[in-house]
Amino acid sequence: MLIIEHHKFTLKLIDTNLLCLEIKEGETIEADDIHEIYAGYKQLVGKNEYAVAIYANPFSSMSKKAREIAANEYASDKRRKVALISDNLAHVIILNFFININRPKTNIKTFKNEAKAYTWLRLRED
Repeated sequence: MLIIEHHKFTLKLIDTNLLCLEIKEGETIEADDIHEIYAGYKQLVGKNEYAVAIYANPFSSMSKKAREIAANEYASDKRRKVALISDNLAHVIILNFFININRPKTNIKTFKNEAKAYTWLRLRED
C-alpha cells in the first residue's frame, strides 16, 4: 500500500484507483493543505479516474477557503465518487448540509459504516 504522510493528514492508495484520506484529529485543513492533498492524489493515481474515502475525525475541519479551492479548482471528471465517513452525528449533519448547499459535481455520500462506504465506492455505477 502506498502512503503519503503529512502532519495534518494521511493519504493511502488502498486499491487500484481507490484512495483514503484521513484528516488527523484536531487538524484544520487550510488552503495550502488542499493543494498538497490534490498533489498527493495525482502522485498516487496519476491521470486515472479515482474514488476517495474521507475520514472526518473528531475536531477536524476544513477552512472556508480550502472548501472553495477544493470545489472550484479541483472539480474533476476523474474523481468518480467521494465517501465521507464519520460516526459522529454532528459531523454527518454538517457534511450533509454542505453537500446539499454546495451541490458538488462529484457524487458524494456520507456514511457511518466504513464497510458500506467502501462497497459503494467500488461500484462502477451508482
